[in-house]
Amino acid sequence: MESYWVASTKCKFGEAYNIGGATIIKVGEFLALLKKHARCKIVSKPDPKLFRPADVTLQIPDTSKFRRITGWKPKYSFEKSVKFLLDNCRNTVRKGIVR
Repeated sequence: MESYWVASTKCKFGEAYNIGGATIIKVGEFLALLKKHARCKIVSKPDPKLFRPADVTLQIPDTSKFRRITGWKPKYSFEKSVKFLLDNCRNTVRKGIVR
């Protein structure tokens, strides 16, 4: 969230900026990371009916413009951010806030 605040205060309105970290991760690797932090066993398997005929297998955004203009850089690792997100979702569910 800090990066969005920095963007609102230091970036030029109407300009396009890529905001992100330097972690490059495939969807399957991200799923494995989520399962690693799960508190129960999660079984997953690919469904060929959902595969696309052609797909971009790797997208790497260029965040250099944003970093150059703002000096911003991530404070937390990708894995730590994922764990924080999962813990936040768990707390929301525990409190019964889910709509």
